[in-house]
Amino acid sequence: MSLYVLKFGGSSVATTARISHVADIIVEFVKKGARVVVVTSAMQGVTNRLIELTKSFTDTPFNREYDAVISSGEQISAGLLALALNSKGISAKSMNAWQIPITASGKHSEACITHISRQKIFETLSQEAVPIVTGFQGILKNGDICTIGRGGSDATACAVAKAINADECFIYTDVDGVYTADPRVVLNAHRLNEVSYDDMIELASWGAKVLQTKSVQIAKEYNVNLRVSSSFSEGEGTKITNQTLSTSNYGAIGIAHNIDMFAIYTDVAEEQNLKLLLEPVKSVVKLFPGVCLIPKTIQSEIQATLSNANIVAKADNDVGTVTVVGNNTAKTVYDAFNVKKTISGTRSQTFVVPLQQTLPLVATLHKTLFEET
Repeated sequence: MSLYVLKFGGSSVATTARISHVADIIVEFVKKGARVVVVTSAMQGVTNRLIELTKSFTDTPFNREYDAVISSGEQISAGLLALALNSKGISAKSMNAWQIPITASGKHSEACITHISRQKIFETLSQEAVPIVTGFQGILKNGDICTIGRGGSDATACAVAKAINADECFIYTDVDGVYTADPRVVLNAHRLNEVSYDDMIELASWGAKVLQTKSVQIAKEYNVNLRVSSSFSEGEGTKITNQTLSTSNYGAIGIAHNIDMFAIYTDVAEEQNLKLLLEPVKSVVKLFPGVCLIPKTIQSEIQATLSNANIVAKADNDVGTVTVVGNNTAKTVYDAFNVKKTISGTRSQTFVVPLQQTLPLVATLHKTLFEET
């Protein structure tokens, strides 16, 4: 009997109607004789609202109580999905991180999963019930709830798949796979049938929101069979595997972009001090010679940290990044784009540009690299 992990993102469980639809997807798997373990994110927008609530009392998040608050969204969606399945005649049980347990280590808001117990999951399956596991959560050694970074439910799903030796892990989202660019930005973007773990890590780390970077790293390390599918349409989706099957004639695989970061331009003398100050959030910042890219969600905290350390660094909010991933990435950018910084990687090239030029650059590069070949 096949064993699958199905993970549903925030857009898939955004409303009770969508939760009912997700329950129908699960029912189809069960009817075909598969054993299913489900991992769910919080309903779309809930985590952001919870974060805003914490700001009513503190400008310094990432602590015990902050995680206690923002982890609660997954409990709501897991409970609602279990109710939906039970109403359709499929036994289901919601399970929080402490009930399994899912243990983690590290700091609040950026912890890493260290172990997932199989016993409770298999006990639930043996009762012919579907375990609905809360994503994003872990339990520290002292018993505190912690979270594992935004988008962390993907990582939970991959870790669960590894723990129970699942045949495949499906990540359900609002697009039907990994595309050559965001299909909501580039209408001519096309879906990739297979993408390598390494290429997916690169795309995810530079803004492709279809998967969280940490989840693909887990999948690669433990050879988890991973597939991205849509909860809104049928199709094969995109398989994340050991090798990317096809590229453009220029060797490009895909284009990622990010409009939710701000930049700090640094000089050589400041870089080491900046690196030390940013150590607590190193998993979400990108520090390169001359420039540091930081999520806007933590801008006030970072600027307060720099001010307290007497480091004068002007934040540049007028930036976006566009990254081309592949063996032979884009070597030039048209003069029409005011490139502030170019960052070259082993398998990628990133352009830091004014915010309003981000999406036009994505479209221009996609047309050149994928549509004119």
